[in-house]
Amino acid sequence: MSIAVVGGTGFIGQALRAQAQTAGWRFIDRSAALASDAWLEGVGCLINCAFDSALKAQPYSSDRDVDVHLASMLQRHPQVHYLMLSSRMVYGPAGHDGRLHEALQPQPLNLYGRAKWTSEQALRVLLGERLTVLRLSNVCGYEPVPGRRSFFAMAMSSLRDQGRIVLDMSPFVERDFLPVEVLAEALVGIAEQPQAGLFNLGAGHGVACGRVAQWLIEGYGGGELLVNNLREYDPFWLDIRSASEAYGFAGVSPAFVRDYCLGLGRRMRTGLES
Repeated sequence: MSIAVVGGTGFIGQALRAQAQTAGWRFIDRSAALASDAWLEGVGCLINCAFDSALKAQPYSSDRDVDVHLASMLQRHPQVHYLMLSSRMVYGPAGHDGRLHEALQPQPLNLYGRAKWTSEQALRVLLGERLTVLRLSNVCGYEPVPGRRSFFAMAMSSLRDQGRIVLDMSPFVERDFLPVEVLAEALVGIAEQPQAGLFNLGAGHGVACGRVAQWLIEGYGGGELLVNNLREYDPFWLDIRSASEAYGFAGVSPAFVRDYCLGLGRRMRTGLES
């Protein structure tokens, strides 16, 4: 049976397409996927990368929930296992040590987190043991594109356009950043041998956001870092032991994150010069 991906043109979907192992996978546009279930014939595992961005700005509505629509379609396709890409936002704020682990009771604070938590609960009812929920940390990559509001996207766009990165929090705040290429590689392995349950996927540690900015600037070859607020805002890291035990997922080291950021900065400079 094959593996299918809904939302193959998005940030994570494109990273999956770039993996050599996915050459034989089915990549389905969201609209086409929701219009008919014919494409599910012969599929053994489905990864959904699609999400209605309106759920980040408006109260939850099941009509806009792509995961719920797809999971409902799978009632007619009992051979399909579902991989849901959820978010660390489901947890809400981390404790004093910053650690987020699967046994915590979800306390989402924003609309996105609440939407993902609502989806998770609905899919467990619909799919039972055919569901794997993956709560992702801050997925990062080459992101200086209009419209993206992630930390990396805003930092890179500001560095390119204004020659500076501005932090509205303490540069010592540590967050868990997972390169999208590492995530895509992990998703390949998980989709090939999925296990039911809930798993964190992240670096497995926090890195100071000021360091991330510094490394992007260093790779770019110039720029400045400005800090306009010293608040300790949203530090966290994902405990990935469950994913490690189930799938051999090792996260990434701080040195890897540093080299990755340097490479992104260099890539952005090269793109600007060309």
